Amino acid sequence: MREIFRSNDIEIRFQLKKQIIIRGPGTSEFNNHLNKYLDLLPPTENLRIINDQNRFLAKLSFDQWNLIANEDIETKKFLKLIDNLNSNSFTLATDYSDAQVFFRIMGSNRFKMLNKLTHFDFREKSFKALTAAQTLLARIDCAIFNFDDYLYISCNRSFSEYLEDRLIDAVNF
Repeated sequence: MREIFRSNDIEIRFQLKKQIIIRGPGTSEFNNHLNKYLDLLPPTENLRIINDQNRFLAKLSFDQWNLIANEDIETKKFLKLIDNLNSNSFTLATDYSDAQVFFRIMGSNRFKMLNKLTHFDFREKSFKALTAAQTLLARIDCAIFNFDDYLYISCNRSFSEYLEDRLIDAVNF
C-alpha cells in the first residue's frame, strides 16, 4: 500500500489486490458452491457487499460477483481457490488481479472530493455502507465499494496514473 495524499481530512492510498471475477446463475446450488470454498454466502441483491476480515464479495450485475482479498494471498493458494471455484459447470472464476488497481479513500471529505469528479449521488440514502456502484469518475469506468469509514475505488490499471492525478486535483480544488 502506497500513500498518495493526506490533507484536508482526506487520505488516499494506492493498492494492488488479488481479485477474482466470478460468473454464474446465482441459484442456490451456485451460492452453496461459492460458500463451500469462500465461507461467504454471495449477496443476492445487486450492488451489495458481503465481507469478512480477509476479503469482500460484491455483486456487480445479475451474473457477476467480484471477490477482492484484503490481505496478500500466496499465489499457489490463490490459484487453487480459482480451480476449486471452477470445479463445476455453472461457475466461471477468472483471476483479474493484474487488470485492476485500487484506491482506498478515507476521511470525512471523501464524498465532497469525489463529487467534483462525477455526478453520482453519494448521499447516505442512495449509497449506503456495504454497497457498490459502477460509474464514471473523471471519465474513467470505475467500481466504488462503500464501507463504513472508507471507500475502495477500482479502475483499469492503464488508467491508474490519470485517475490518481484527478483524485489529487479534486482534493486541492
